[in-house]
Amino acid sequence: MSTWEWRRSVTLSAVLVELARDHGAPLAECLRGTGIEQAQLTTPGMEVTAAQELALIGNLVTRFGDRPGLGLEAGMRTHVTTYGALGLALLSSPTVRSAMDLLLRYIRMTTTFARTWHVYRDGTLLLYADDSEVPERLRGFLLERDVAVLLTNWAAVYHGPAPILGGEVAWGLRPRLRPILDRYGLPATDSAGPHLVVFDTAGFDDPLPQASPLTAALFEEQCAQLLRRRGLAQGIAGSVREVLLHRLGGRVSQEDVAAALHMSLRTMRRRLADEGTSYRRLSSETYGNLAEELLATGLTVEDVAYRMGYSGAPSFSNAFKQWRGVSPGRFARAAVAGQGPHSIA
Repeated sequence: MSTWEWRRSVTLSAVLVELARDHGAPLAECLRGTGIEQAQLTTPGMEVTAAQELALIGNLVTRFGDRPGLGLEAGMRTHVTTYGALGLALLSSPTVRSAMDLLLRYIRMTTTFARTWHVYRDGTLLLYADDSEVPERLRGFLLERDVAVLLTNWAAVYHGPAPILGGEVAWGLRPRLRPILDRYGLPATDSAGPHLVVFDTAGFDDPLPQASPLTAALFEEQCAQLLRRRGLAQGIAGSVREVLLHRLGGRVSQEDVAAALHMSLRTMRRRLADEGTSYRRLSSETYGNLAEELLATGLTVEDVAYRMGYSGAPSFSNAFKQWRGVSPGRFARAAVAGQGPHSIA
């Protein structure tokens, strides 16, 4: 699956279209080149790919000249209930901590396109967001939207400001966030990336007014089903997979991945174990699946080795045998013949 082929609720796109039309953009211009049909915007349960939503956002940025503040307005129009099952699960969570942990497990169902991870440390929650893979011309709009969604929905749900101690903003985008940061009295500094938000966790164990653990569990199961259907990774395992895909070649160490996620190796291993997996299993699945996809397209073993960052076919072949138990050449021949990988004996 390519970077932006996972699916998202069309409701997020519908909010953007409504915003654009309120500012005078014709519907046809909003949807041009996106592959999104007008009927999809009003059909419950419809989904679009992340690439389609990005194309829609690209049309808005082009139409309005990447106007500062437009992303903030989009975020303020995106209410927690826009997320469907996830929003209802958040509203019925027992405590702030359980709601935050739920949100971070299913954050790929929200507005953000950034790769996110978090660390609890000394009474704080450090939330990192790396949007370096997002098209540069869309970063300002998307960051505005994400920050506005977080701050406005927190205030609406918890009837008070988010307990944010400070943050760091990359790409020189801090001036674009100044209006909403000033509104909530939040300090922020510039950074080389990733973006960072620091939460005070002192009140995270306070009960929520609409707490209903059973209801939250039911809606979370719906979220899990949606994630599986949409092809979205979740939890720390998803973050590890993304790091592995961005550092092809099979030579990245566990220590390198943990450092990229701003956590210790011990913490990463423990959290992967909590999710029922391990670094070795994720590495085998991630690289093995990618290699299978490339081989199935008809590329030669040498071409796949090159694309995955190996020095040559021999080193790639050895790695593939460890992942799948057969040589890449044998797998490729079976794929061309129409056999599944499990039929290779």
